[in-house]
Amino acid sequence: MQAFVIRAGLVVALLLPAGCGDGNSSSSQTATFKTGFSPAVNQLKATSQAIGRAIEHASSQTDAQIASTFHGLAQTWQSHVSQLETLKPPSNLSATFNTLTAAATRAETDLNAIVVAAQTHNATAAEQASASLVTDVASAKSASTTLTNKLGIK
Repeated sequence: MQAFVIRAGLVVALLLPAGCGDGNSSSSQTATFKTGFSPAVNQLKATSQAIGRAIEHASSQTDAQIASTFHGLAQTWQSHVSQLETLKPPSNLSATFNTLTAAATRAETDLNAIVVAAQTHNATAAEQASASLVTDVASAKSASTTLTNKLGIK
């Protein structure tokens, strides 16, 4: 699992931006979306940070402990993605929002793949899943940053 720890350590630098602030909105739909979006993104950010901490400690844990930790993180992540998916973005934000939710959903799949890799003691699969996780979190971060900028969230 050493390769997993080294590769996945990059996730720590790819945390989603905080979604707090009070920019102006031009429509009721945008205001409603913004109200739901900020806490949802904050929850994903907190879970991203927990993933980073789990990665930092992975080298001192057994595969069973890693599997358990990442299973819990995958469940938490999925819950937050589900919350995000209940939001209805205004049409001018929908493409970027869809990019965010798709990338976040792929990250959930990556987290579950890390669980399976740890359970089967498969370092190669863990390395592949963690590389995918880095890519998908980076994509989610990019989309999230675009949305927070367009919404005037600081």
